[in-house]
Amino acid sequence: METNTLTGLIYILMAGSLSGTFAIPFKFNVKWKWENNWAIWSLFALLILPWVAAITTVPHLSTILHESIHVVGMVALFGLIWGVGAILFGKGIHYLGVSLSMPIMLGLINSVGTIMPMLYKDPSSLVSPEGIQLLIATSIIIVGIIIISIAGSQKDRQTQDASKKKSNHFVKGLVICILAGIFGPMINFAFVFGEPMQLSAIQQGATSVYASNVIWCVTLTCGFLINFGYCVYILRKNKSHVLYKNVDWKYWLFASLTGIIWYGSIMFYGMGGNMLGSMGASIGWAVMQSLAIITSNLSGIIAGEWKGSSKQSIVIMSTGMLFLIVGIITIASI
Repeated sequence: METNTLTGLIYILMAGSLSGTFAIPFKFNVKWKWENNWAIWSLFALLILPWVAAITTVPHLSTILHESIHVVGMVALFGLIWGVGAILFGKGIHYLGVSLSMPIMLGLINSVGTIMPMLYKDPSSLVSPEGIQLLIATSIIIVGIIIISIAGSQKDRQTQDASKKKSNHFVKGLVICILAGIFGPMINFAFVFGEPMQLSAIQQGATSVYASNVIWCVTLTCGFLINFGYCVYILRKNKSHVLYKNVDWKYWLFASLTGIIWYGSIMFYGMGGNMLGSMGASIGWAVMQSLAIITSNLSGIIAGEWKGSSKQSIVIMSTGMLFLIVGIITIASI
């Protein structure tokens, strides 16, 4: 394996680890509602950090954006669609918890976001030896996702509080997670369609490692408009904005930390994807999302989300994780 490819894979592994664990700090903000946490997350993850990274790593940023206006428009559109998916992503975590929602959402995001870039760039690559191996790995991953989802469903039935609505809690959360999984890959589409912006950034003096930051500042800003706007609406509707008052400073710290961790995952994905060559958007995306599922489940176990579950549920969940690991190894060997 070439040094550049190995470095790229390390970046991708870092991205997956951060993506799977970014939501953990939310658990400490027990006095805040979903919209309180998500608004702060949106501010840091989707607006402040992307622009700080772009301004500090991409020379002549405004010139690049002006000269690539048509590509910027397409990337912005994907960002808006992804923004809707991000809201649903947050809602999915709220309804089903980290250990159950993450496998479903990240699994769909994984499969769609892996295959579609290949179809767009070069459909014939799907029947190449590397493409076939990637499809096999993706199929293994999907099987693992299904198995983990079954385990999560059992866990939900076994540990559900009797005071909660049992009739539609899981079903409603499942529908939200599926929609989030369909819209979520749009951020990877922005990465693929934004390639001309990266080339322009490199021509203006940016290194190839940081060139993807020119895409993220546009994509995530559009996602911010959707997410933050929705949070403001919910904060006013539920009058939950009052919860920002008289809380410990740690609430603000934990909510901000989720944004920092999540943006770190996207930044490392862009850095690693550019180092993996023409199939970087597919290989990198599959590895990152699969590892995110594994780390999210491990973090869920550590956080006690599987406490009270039967041994059978845990065995099923562990089997699903094994499939994901096999899928990652299969992809890494391409």
